Amino acid sequence: MSTYIHLVCLDHDPPIVSEDESGQHLYDLPRIRDEIAERAAVAAEADNPPVSGMEDITGYFRQRSSRFLAQHPNCKVGIRDEYGSDYAVEDDQNAASGSFRERHNRPDVMT
Repeated sequence: MSTYIHLVCLDHDPPIVSEDESGQHLYDLPRIRDEIAERAAVAAEADNPPVSGMEDITGYFRQRSSRFLAQHPNCKVGIRDEYGSDYAVEDDQNAASGSFRERHNRPDVMT
């Protein structure tokens, strides 16, 4: 199942949701969490030439993350899917095991 994943600036009221998605599936969450953890390096890529989604899908989504992180360099950033569900930013014990939705929206897990 496809689920667009967006970054959210939580320091604004109401929170600002990124215009572009940073991922398309819940199994993209570890990569998105890494991008937030490495936000300065990722944000520095915001002005790089556009990446075609067909050539490098990971680079395509990373570039979208980089633009949002560059616009919100010091803000508290969250992760939200297109349905309004929020996900942990840090890969703690609960995030590692994942929510029911995280565990069951992975290509390597058959349900």
